Amino acid sequence: MRTRVEFLLLALIWGASFALYRVAIPELGLPLTVGLRLVLASAALLAVFGWPLRSVAPSERGRVLCWLLLAGAGSTALPFALFAETVMRSSAGFAAVLNATSPLFSALLGVWVWREAVSRSKQLGLLLGFAGVAVLATLREVGALRVGMDAVALGLTGAASYGLCVQWVKRRLHDVEASAVATGFSLVGALALLPWALTSLPDHLPSGRALLAVAVLGLVSTALANALYFRLVGRMGATSALSVTFLIPPFAMLWGHLLFDEMPTLAMLASTAVILAGTALSLGWRRGSGR
Repeated sequence: MRTRVEFLLLALIWGASFALYRVAIPELGLPLTVGLRLVLASAALLAVFGWPLRSVAPSERGRVLCWLLLAGAGSTALPFALFAETVMRSSAGFAAVLNATSPLFSALLGVWVWREAVSRSKQLGLLLGFAGVAVLATLREVGALRVGMDAVALGLTGAASYGLCVQWVKRRLHDVEASAVATGFSLVGALALLPWALTSLPDHLPSGRALLAVAVLGLVSTALANALYFRLVGRMGATSALSVTFLIPPFAMLWGHLLFDEMPTLAMLASTAVILAGTALSLGWRRGSGR
């Protein structure tokens, strides 16, 4: 029961992050919002887990640091900024649907780059998932707004970056503690974005609402969510825990509706169903497959 509650809580938290961007960015700007999110997250994770290289053998620290820097920038700074911009050009729910394609990109890269075995169900899943993306890209209305292809491209680039970094972590950082990877990634993202954030300070004092949104993004949607996710990985296994991705778009649509009266379109709902069905097949997910 506790695992199910934490699973739903994680989807609720990660879904909220898309809507919270729409609260903070208009007052703080995108660079400062995303930068502060990662600064707060890295501070919290450092306080709880300590320095990420502390448990790494001295002879391995150079290699681990190199991959933490590369994969950390690709899994935090770059996609966080891209999805924040996607949200502002579309809606929370629309951006979350694009985010849900990250496991598809990971599976596709595993096949193309690392020559992983491809079952028929995985082939079907990849085709089905990207067919859902095509539906979303073709029918891009969000209420009265016609979303541009630039927003779609930004979101898919962010998802592809996540997918690539999943493969890098799996192959290059598999022997590093998950808590150290999460801490290192947040710290790298914060250091990468801090200079940009400091050159984009607002010319007026932000409201308490905007500051609260950033605090929740950093401490809850990033630090707490990472801790919950790695607890679930330990209990359920990586594949079953990754299926939390399936619930993020519905929760993001719910938060977008509650906070901004955003209404999901039929195209968004249909593409979500197709993308998530394809993702389930591409991951080899089956009912009862978790530990």
